[in-house]
Amino acid sequence: MGCLKSLIHKIIFIALVVAFFMLGGWAFVNGLIKNYQNPARSEFVEKETNFADFTDVPSDYQLTRSFNFFGYKKINAKYLPTEQKITIYDLKNEERIKVSDFNDKTIDKKIDDILNNFKDSIVTFENFEVVERNNYKAQGKTIPYIRFKAKVKNIPFKNVTGIISAYSTVNNRAKNPSTKLIFTIVDSKAYNPKIVSDFVNALKF
Repeated sequence: MGCLKSLIHKIIFIALVVAFFMLGGWAFVNGLIKNYQNPARSEFVEKETNFADFTDVPSDYQLTRSFNFFGYKKINAKYLPTEQKITIYDLKNEERIKVSDFNDKTIDKKIDDILNNFKDSIVTFENFEVVERNNYKAQGKTIPYIRFKAKVKNIPFKNVTGIISAYSTVNNRAKNPSTKLIFTIVDSKAYNPKIVSDFVNALKF
């Protein structure tokens, strides 16, 4: 009897799911996803204060959200003229990466881990080389960064340039600070340092 009741419950559940999608449920869900990922700019600025105040970011940057990435919240700024994407991850604490890692060069030892865990594609990289260490001057924070070069594995003569940067803020209702990791990587021929610096320097804290 118990097995029959369980089977009936499963049939009812499947029927409800089918009916939901047949009656426009998928369009409803898809709309919710799009609204979350691509909110109005005013809503984004209002809701994403754990990362920074994005009020002064130029309109050339499209601000979007992504769903949690391995437990890390992720937002994106796409520079529309060139389609270059800058991503900021909320690492939730300072255990994995600290801002001080940039001062004592500890970050150099973490580049491989960062690329393997935070890149957006299945492409792998090799022969990393840090070519610049400097700071961005955001409104309220000095934000350290490194610029690196690397080769794309198994693709001859394909080189990339990237930026890894970090700052720390305390999220709403949190007691301890969390590291925010800024990451971007592009074909070396298309690299333009101003795209990243203009974005980061516009952030307010």
